[in-house]
Amino acid sequence: MALIPLFIRDRYIVESFIPIVLVYVIYSSSWNLLAYSGQASLGHAAFLGIGGFASALLSSERYWHISPWFCMFLGSAIASGIGFLIGLTCVRLREWFLAMVTFGFAVIAQTVTTALDKSIGGILGFPPEPLVSSPIQLYYVILALTGASVFFIYLIMKSKIGLAFNAIRENEVEAKMMGVNTTKYKLLAFVISTFFAGLAGVLQSQQAAFIDVEVYKAENSFTPLVMSIIGGLGSIEGPIIGSVTIRFIDELLYGVPVIKWIINGVFLVSVVIFLPKGISSLIRKALKRK
Repeated sequence: MALIPLFIRDRYIVESFIPIVLVYVIYSSSWNLLAYSGQASLGHAAFLGIGGFASALLSSERYWHISPWFCMFLGSAIASGIGFLIGLTCVRLREWFLAMVTFGFAVIAQTVTTALDKSIGGILGFPPEPLVSSPIQLYYVILALTGASVFFIYLIMKSKIGLAFNAIRENEVEAKMMGVNTTKYKLLAFVISTFFAGLAGVLQSQQAAFIDVEVYKAENSFTPLVMSIIGGLGSIEGPIIGSVTIRFIDELLYGVPVIKWIINGVFLVSVVIFLPKGISSLIRKALKRK
């Protein structure tokens, strides 16, 4: 991936397509980690937007004018802090009740941002302070942060914390009987997941050089779910495969959104029926045969 800009001269691929895919790898991986702990979110766009808006506003000359590098992590932390409050309130709910709460929160976040339009300019949108001076530099920043994020999530999934997440997902009652503090671990999963969702929001605004209230739209909440399921739910490579696949389909069908969503829907249903463990399971079987 680091060598691609040296060999591919197409600016759109290097400056737009690949960075967008990488951002969605972080975003869908954050959702996948939450699902790995037996929880679900239908409003992850709330944390995507909060991270992006917080970072952009704090670094803006109109407000605090803090270093955009510091604001990148501060925006992610703010998204994570709000995720902590939501999780603290709802972590004892069953997964799909939690999913509905997060969906409602995304609607609230969009409404509040719209209501504060005169103060923050959420409807018309505005450009964030750039992290770096050129698109190629931004490419490498996003690539490095994507690699670090995926590796960190991988370490969590393979650690004792990941074992606790797995136990809760398989059977929360038995996990409690084994001495796992399910409330603590579910809350931890929510906090980590929302941090990386916020980071994805920061990088998305940097890649687009723009952020507005559309970041909260329902499509952005369902996309990481679709990517994770298609790629392989609960696996580290699933969100990566799903992000590449869905973004590639979107590029092929750009300009015909109706057909795009029909094909995405048919593709999703087909994977759920014929490959319930996602495309990654097919790849694993092929590698084992070799």
